[in-house]
Amino acid sequence: MMNTDPEQVRSTIDSILSDMSDHLWLFTSNPGHDFMRQHLGKLSFRDTMRLILSMGKETLSDELVKYFDMDVDCIPSPSAFVQRRRQILPSAFQYLFHEFSTSFPQTTHRFKDRCILACDGTHVVYTTNSEIIEDYNKPRMEDRKGYNHMHLNALVDVISKAFLDVVIQPGQHPDERSALHEMLDHFCPEDPDRYIITADRGYESYDLIFHCELKNLSYVFRVKAPSSPTSLLSTFKEELPDHLDHFDVYVQRFFTDKKTKIMKDNTDVYLYMNPNKNVPHLYPLLGEHHLAYLKIRVLKIRSSEDSCEYIITNLPYSFSPEDIKACYHWRWGCEISFRYLKHAAGLLYFHSKSPEFLQQEVYARLTMYNFGVFLANQAAAEYEKKKKKPGNKYRYSIDFSAALRKAKDYFLRRPDQKPVDIIRLLCRFVHAVKEEWFFRIYISQQTILDYLNSHL
Repeated sequence: MMNTDPEQVRSTIDSILSDMSDHLWLFTSNPGHDFMRQHLGKLSFRDTMRLILSMGKETLSDELVKYFDMDVDCIPSPSAFVQRRRQILPSAFQYLFHEFSTSFPQTTHRFKDRCILACDGTHVVYTTNSEIIEDYNKPRMEDRKGYNHMHLNALVDVISKAFLDVVIQPGQHPDERSALHEMLDHFCPEDPDRYIITADRGYESYDLIFHCELKNLSYVFRVKAPSSPTSLLSTFKEELPDHLDHFDVYVQRFFTDKKTKIMKDNTDVYLYMNPNKNVPHLYPLLGEHHLAYLKIRVLKIRSSEDSCEYIITNLPYSFSPEDIKACYHWRWGCEISFRYLKHAAGLLYFHSKSPEFLQQEVYARLTMYNFGVFLANQAAAEYEKKKKKPGNKYRYSIDFSAALRKAKDYFLRRPDQKPVDIIRLLCRFVHAVKEEWFFRIYISQQTILDYLNSHL
């Protein structure tokens, strides 16, 4: 665990960049040739990386002027910069993101001593380029213009708002389930039973359950209704008390890849998984008898007068239905992180339509986002220590959008400039917040009338 001093956090990025600069052959297109005389030019490997990290919504020319502090003798031409960035592999920024993001404590365990991780995906739109077929969305009408987009899948700590891992997929061929499997393969915590993976209905699959069980991770997944033939709960439809407004029950099965006579005759005990189907994470769970016993908790929650939601989990009964609702509610923090990443960290703005350059900028934005999130969380902790005036009408918290922008300015400050107390500065950017609303519970109109009549 690294030092939590903001200056040390900033120097960590520079330290990683310096180490990368010492091993150029790992991060350049033409090892042994690219950046070999970088000390003679205006753009070294380190400066090129830092410049891309610093980019915002300005034009490329304005970004160069801003980074070099309007020093005419140092500012390179846009074409020189493009030549330099072409020499850097996209994997260089991916490496920087993962190295920096794992250098400081980025996960929080504030939900009943657990950390909630949410997985979701979002479209990232960029300059139209019909030559990139896998990203180009062709319009239905001939007189309309198409657009390009990539699909960004992310695993987010929803309480700290930090991105733990991402997978970029073609916009026209996203596969969110495979992306989550890939991120789960990368995720290897020391204490896996302290983490809860949450996801929406698009991730519903048996193999995802098997994967979580295999890695000893807890999960909370929203699934389709038992009446849906594509729902995981359709198998257990006869066992679930679906006539009730809400319930909290267990279903259990021995999962197997064999079809013996006993198994065929006892479908309420055994559930056959077709080996031809995509369930590779079942096989490590199977023993010598080709059986894997799983117990799944199923909750039905009334969300409005005429609708309800179904949630499956492997959390024990020490987590009440209210806890499960709150846990699923936290999943929306992933959408909040996407919003901050796009609007505050600048993922809406790109300076190229080349796929390689786009990936560079995506990972650069993610790196600076996590840098800003770390400082913002530090500032939030300091702000909470302050004594609040008893007459305050609203509760206040750190403005994350402002914090992300100020964190980037702090990162770009030169060593010869006056030191800044960034945490104290961020504590000055606060805003009033609304009270948190968790999963809506339906209350009938008659119940409200009865309550009013009894209290009038």
